[in-house]
Amino acid sequence: MINENEVGMGMGTMQVLADYQLERWIRSHTQVIGKDRPDEPDWKQLTQYAAYHAINEWYSLPLKSRTFLTLTKLFERRWTNKFRKFDSLGCYVDVKRSVLMHLYKALTGPNAVDCPLMLFESSNVWVEELNLGLSMIMQVMQPTKDSFVIHKYMMEENEAAVQMFFHMTVVYCYKAFGKMPERLQVWNMMNGKQYRMNPEDMDLSSSMDYLKLVSEVYMQNDNCPCCSGRLVM
Repeated sequence: MINENEVGMGMGTMQVLADYQLERWIRSHTQVIGKDRPDEPDWKQLTQYAAYHAINEWYSLPLKSRTFLTLTKLFERRWTNKFRKFDSLGCYVDVKRSVLMHLYKALTGPNAVDCPLMLFESSNVWVEELNLGLSMIMQVMQPTKDSFVIHKYMMEENEAAVQMFFHMTVVYCYKAFGKMPERLQVWNMMNGKQYRMNPEDMDLSSSMDYLKLVSEVYMQNDNCPCCSGRLVM
C-alpha cells in the first residue's frame, strides 16, 4: 500500500489515478453534460449521495431489520429537497421510486451480502509496471470461500465507465490483495441493469494495457487544452 501522506493526485513526482476522477473524466467525454454549474452536484450526484449513505448504514443493521421500509427511511435521511435539479417534479418522484426499488433488489436478492469485508473504504496501491499509483474506493467487498466479490453501484448507463471500473479493479486487487476477485458486479440503480466480470474474463495483462492507454490519454488531456476533447477507448 502507498502511504497516503506521500501521495498527491497528479502532484509532485508520484502520479496517482483515482477511480472517481477517471470515471468523471470518461463520462465527460462519452455523454452529454447537463446544464448545472461544474461546482454544483446534478440530480444524479444528489441521488447517488443519498443511496451510498443508505447502503453504508444498511450494513450496520442486523439482518432481520433490513427491510424495504428501513431502506426507504435510510435513503430519505439524505434525499435532496432540490427538486428543481430534476427535469420535473414527476421525475423527482420517479427517480426516488426507481432507485429504492432497484437498490432493494440488489441488496436482498440472490447476490445479497450479509457482512462485507470492506465498505466504502479508500486506499492506494503502487503499480510499478505503469509507474503510477491507483486510488480506489471499495464500495462493498463480499467475502467468499477462497476470494471475494466487489460490488459497485452506479447511477448512469455508461459502458465505458463500467469497463474502466472492471480493468482498474482487476489491477488494483492483484496489487493490493495478491489475487483476483471471484467476481466483479456493477449495479445500475436507475434501471436495475447488472454488469458482471467473471474470472474467465479477467486478464491482468489486458487490464494493464487498458490502464496504460487510459492514463496516457488522461494525463495528456489534463495537461494540454487542445487535446481535451480526445478520448481513445
